[in-house]
Amino acid sequence: MNYSHFINVTKKVYKLACNRQNSNSVEAIQQLENYMYQLTFDEIKFIQTIMYLGRDTTDEERLKYSNRELFESQKRYLERKSWSKRELEADHIIAKTPLDEYLQKGLEIVKNLDTQLSCDNNNLNIENEQIHVKNQKEANFMSQYYKIEVVSARFVNSYLEKGWVLIDTTRELSSFGEITITYHMGYPTNSYIADLKGIIEKYEELGLFEELKKRLCEKEGINFQGLREESLYLGNHPKNETVNFLNHYVNVLKNKNGNYNYVEPSSEKKEEPNIKETASVTVNEDDLPF
Repeated sequence: MNYSHFINVTKKVYKLACNRQNSNSVEAIQQLENYMYQLTFDEIKFIQTIMYLGRDTTDEERLKYSNRELFESQKRYLERKSWSKRELEADHIIAKTPLDEYLQKGLEIVKNLDTQLSCDNNNLNIENEQIHVKNQKEANFMSQYYKIEVVSARFVNSYLEKGWVLIDTTRELSSFGEITITYHMGYPTNSYIADLKGIIEKYEELGLFEELKKRLCEKEGINFQGLREESLYLGNHPKNETVNFLNHYVNVLKNKNGNYNYVEPSSEKKEEPNIKETASVTVNEDDLPF
């Protein structure tokens, strides 16, 4: 097999996938589809190998096995599956929303294979394209997902309305010759954290934060009256669990330094009444004017 040719075809698909991801225009989507549909079946199979190689290979596997072993293993695995029609396998590739990411990682693995020939300077410069995509992704918010679920088409809109995002799709050919599409929905971790903060803020509105402070003091056996929240950060606080927890609470939930302190009420100096004694005065009655 002329791996150089197949890798260059995959690079072209990668470039078109990057364009689709960045512009999200109808024209960019059509360009990718048109190019995929005119490829040979062998080219489509090779692209799928690189796609799944990039999606499924873990960092541990890259340390344990050589790039050649990873590539050959993925290739053998796909060869054992029953391929469907060429057009359907092309659709299977196109349907992958993070196709550019999968191909980028896969091409990073196969680019150092001995079977890969040097590319002409006019060919796609994959490394420059990777830098462009990296910068583009760093400029955009990259969600990490707290939860991922696979749903059918009729549930997609309800998930989107609740803040989930569509991260991938899968097309399969049933035994009856029908195409089924499933949607991979992800709930961003940032949204989940915001939900938790909203619940805690509701607790605080109901006065449960004050109750929490009292319970912490009771558990540690200290006087609640000695707990202080200073207006300024005072530096070193007493090393007790209540103060440390409350300052950590404020730091995590309010994104600022916690200024809680503790002063034992019995150690506070009581002010003495400042009363001056007056000397007695003796009055001689002969000195009075009346």
